[in-house]
Amino acid sequence: GLGVPALEGAVAAFVCEGAPAVLRRAAIGALGRMGAVSSVDRLVPLVLGDPSEAAAALSALTEIRSPAARDAALAALDGELEPEVQVAAVRYLAELGAVEVLPVLRRLARSDDAEIRLAASFASRAFKAERDRDAGERFLVALSEPDRAVRAVLARRLRTLPVKDVLDQAEVLLGEDAAGVVQILGEVRAPEITRYLLALSGRADLPVHVRARAIGAIEADQTWEREELTKIAHQADADDSLRASAIQAMGAFATSTELLERVADLANAPGPTIRGALMWALQLARRPDDRGDAAKIAKLVEPMLDDPDPMVRRRACFGAGNLGLDKLAPALARHCVVDANTPELRLAAYVALGELGMPGVIADVVAAIRREDDPRVLGAASNALIAASPDPNALASLAGRISTLLEAPDARTREAAAEIAGLLGGAVPAAALARLAADDSPSVRGAALWALGRLADAASEKTLLAAFRDDDASIHERAATGLLRLGTPDALAQAIAFIAGDGDAAARVALASALHVPPAHAERLSTVIDGALAKVGADDPAFEPLVRLKLASHVAHGAPSASIDVDAEIASVFPSFPQLVKLSGFDTLVKSLRTAESLFHTTGSQKDADLSPPITLWMKVLENYVHAWLGPRMAGLQRDPGTLFDYVDRVIGGSWSGYQRWIEPKWKDPAEVGGTKVDIPLRSIPNAVRELQERRRKRLDSPLSVTEWARLMVLFAVDHPSTGFRNLFKLGGKSPDRTVQLAHRLHTLAAVRNLVTHRASAGTATLAAFRRGYYSAFEDLVALA
Repeated sequence: GLGVPALEGAVAAFVCEGAPAVLRRAAIGALGRMGAVSSVDRLVPLVLGDPSEAAAALSALTEIRSPAARDAALAALDGELEPEVQVAAVRYLAELGAVEVLPVLRRLARSDDAEIRLAASFASRAFKAERDRDAGERFLVALSEPDRAVRAVLARRLRTLPVKDVLDQAEVLLGEDAAGVVQILGEVRAPEITRYLLALSGRADLPVHVRARAIGAIEADQTWEREELTKIAHQADADDSLRASAIQAMGAFATSTELLERVADLANAPGPTIRGALMWALQLARRPDDRGDAAKIAKLVEPMLDDPDPMVRRRACFGAGNLGLDKLAPALARHCVVDANTPELRLAAYVALGELGMPGVIADVVAAIRREDDPRVLGAASNALIAASPDPNALASLAGRISTLLEAPDARTREAAAEIAGLLGGAVPAAALARLAADDSPSVRGAALWALGRLADAASEKTLLAAFRDDDASIHERAATGLLRLGTPDALAQAIAFIAGDGDAAARVALASALHVPPAHAERLSTVIDGALAKVGADDPAFEPLVRLKLASHVAHGAPSASIDVDAEIASVFPSFPQLVKLSGFDTLVKSLRTAESLFHTTGSQKDADLSPPITLWMKVLENYVHAWLGPRMAGLQRDPGTLFDYVDRVIGGSWSGYQRWIEPKWKDPAEVGGTKVDIPLRSIPNAVRELQERRRKRLDSPLSVTEWARLMVLFAVDHPSTGFRNLFKLGGKSPDRTVQLAHRLHTLAAVRNLVTHRASAGTATLAAFRRGYYSAFEDLVALA
């Protein structure tokens, strides 16, 4: 959210269906802080969507000062939605000066919630300030704010005023603070503003840096704007800073092809500022998977690597890496030579080579590193080597130099040396690295443990195990990775304990997925894995990898058994499974089903075994599938909250008794699964709409339970004309009875899962019956979908 217009499209791309909810909300907030006018069309539909995203979208639109969501915000207020949405809608409308917000402001001012009353008070002040449409005062308030970020927010208040009034004030205040006026105008974003900024860039009476900022403030997303910038870039008699600013402003919005067509000839411009700006613009213009102009760009950049100006050379080095110009790797390697290049240039060259993977230049890089002693450059060199992951034999000549650097007084040097030592395949003894595991610097300790893990020397086991007493959590992760490679029983047991701990989820999952259980240690580790599974819940991302470890440990130390065709076993009770296997996007689901099925066959007959893991994993798959299937349907209903709340009040609230009498003969309670009885109370079904009765929409950014979806199916997926219940989910089943029966089976499966994971152990009969009921229900779900 730094306010760089060229980033708006990239950030807005995260506001999509496939992005994680936390990332979507972060992107929405960033778009607001950026004042991203271009993202308004993406944000408006969110106002009547998920409550947390609705509030975030309204807050972002308030910062952007766009009136586009006015109708949606009024609809949110009419529906008396969640408090956070109401407050965000009130603030948004008040900031726009919408008179329709006044009755709601008065109502919220009398709320029992002190936070809501305070929000209403602030909104009232904002409403009064917005109704006072004095452009002069608003401009002056923004101009007098010293903080640039706050000034940008205040400047956006001008977006709701006529552009002519804004430009009149800009002309009046230009002589007082020209640079501030330019920044403020850059936030307004209108074609008339662009023309005014272009006019400012040509005024010789203004300081050059102000004119350059005026060019840089242009949002050049229109072709005519880039044409004007091209003219400025080619004005030979103009100041170089103006021409450079025009090139960079264009690079933020043009494609690589367009940029090359417009300004490639300026690569030979006399001024280094212009050449450096072109290098910068080339990086801004590059788009993901855009390789069509790589050869032309490489031809343009190669001479810049030897440019007379150090700034241009350094920028060209970074650019060569960022742009993926593999052809330039030999030239970059020359810039790693100690005597011939400054530390800044050597650092840039190593960074670029790390991006490129050092194609064909390892020998040259090794020779340069042997003479390197600058801590910052060594850090970049070690990062580059790690990224390239060369053969240890190619680095063998570094052993002596690295052994010396391990004793260096500078912690950054010791860290880099330790990391490089880990790439040498044992040429530096593990004992030398073990000493650094007790270093005063956490970064050095982490590097030493990482290196010991890479070497997988049995002598380092004691050091790696001792690292778990370190106060730094990141140290534990590196130590666990190293223990994984050692593969001893104690090492693997500690690694499994880390996986079941509260460390970084992504790191724990990666470790669990990489862990291999040797047959010789399977029996001992089986108990450790069971203990780990007892500590993590089904929602923990490490749960499924641990289940697979349990399966692997059982297979490793169990008696030989007949080979099982897992897919055939599933298809025998779930005929639609072969079709699911062929569908794109179902890979994770299929993998989890295979794991649960394998676990059923391998542990289902094992004496005294905990049989809950396959049930838990099966239900986790079902929960994700049902949520992915019904979640968008529920979200669609919640986009029209007035109609939804009316249905909940009038039909569910008013006609439940008659509808319940119709369901009762079809709803067996308690239900029995393989001798295990579970309660499926019909009277609890309306609990699924409690939030809706309180005018709060359901949070759909994470999966709802199967129990809740089963209840919602009864309420929203059955046509029963005499009571008014309707199939609002638009499910394909034609028989209301079958839909109710399916909901009952889903409810029963969820109840068994809750029983075996919280209060009782599943017997083999229950497990077998659960499996039959599970696949039968899944088959019916697929038929409905």
